[in-house]
Amino acid sequence: MTRPYVSLAATNRAAELRTRLLARLPELAAIPGVLGITLNGGISRGFADALSEIDVTLFLGPGVLHAWGRDGSPVPLGISQYDGWTWDVAAFDLAAREEQPWERDARWDGSYAEILHDPTGRLQALFAAQATPPAIDAVEGELFQCWWYYRLAGDIWIGRGDWLQGHHILNQATAALVRALFAANGELIPHEKWLFHMSRTLAWRPEKWEERLTAALRTGNLDEESLRTRQAAIDALWQEIDAYVRRTQFSNLPVTMMQRSFYNLLAALVERGSFSWAEWETLGGTGLMNMDPFHPLLIIDTAGVRLDVARLATLTPTEMYSWHYAVVEAVRRANP
Repeated sequence: MTRPYVSLAATNRAAELRTRLLARLPELAAIPGVLGITLNGGISRGFADALSEIDVTLFLGPGVLHAWGRDGSPVPLGISQYDGWTWDVAAFDLAAREEQPWERDARWDGSYAEILHDPTGRLQALFAAQATPPAIDAVEGELFQCWWYYRLAGDIWIGRGDWLQGHHILNQATAALVRALFAANGELIPHEKWLFHMSRTLAWRPEKWEERLTAALRTGNLDEESLRTRQAAIDALWQEIDAYVRRTQFSNLPVTMMQRSFYNLLAALVERGSFSWAEWETLGGTGLMNMDPFHPLLIIDTAGVRLDVARLATLTPTEMYSWHYAVVEAVRRANP
């Protein structure tokens, strides 16, 4: 399957910049302590123009990076000029990168990286391990964040009449929406610099994605109507992405994706009736037990947690935030 790619109409100079890098590669590989080199950035993703840098990452042996910090590095790190071209050189301790989980942006950039120098094969193994796409569960968090911004916070700022703050909040919602779309496709989430651009080439997108994404971003006249119009555009896309993931991955899920963890935990509690503390912790319950909808429904003792069956049966919508009560209702329907 084709991965998301750059789709700009500008002249592509990636081959030219790559040639410049390869000409300098022997010099970089000969630096004492360099164990591996990768090509990163736009060139590794197949596109570069006059605004692009030649992005290179050096992976170093034990103590080398520390020594460079004390004595100076043999080549400039970060943005620099070399032979008339702009370079962006990063350096990492290889062992540290092997031991630590990578941050999201690094995993995405690394998934496109080209290994140029790897005499021991360590980079090959490292990048294979870090390039694993996020579990589909990642959609849950991104859709919740999007909903929080466009619906909960969006309604608040519409009610308060601050149109600028409202549009800022909807900007955050739209970014989370696009991140959810990448996760829905089983793709690593790009750096913000490329997030919207590369969404155009995802394998699955909501119908008329470009047109509707434009509507989700359009600020109009910076008034209440513009906020409500944007909010409706975001909501429609949110609903479509949520429906797609549930249809393709969780066909029996009776709540939205953002409520999935809450629903699964409460459904398990209804089915079992009780859990020991060890079992409850394994299910992730200790992080949720003091939150609704669990807080009023749990009987807690030294052995673990039990469901208050009578309380579950009598709980009313006025006693709980609608987001949580929807989970309770769904569990009740599944267990009449």
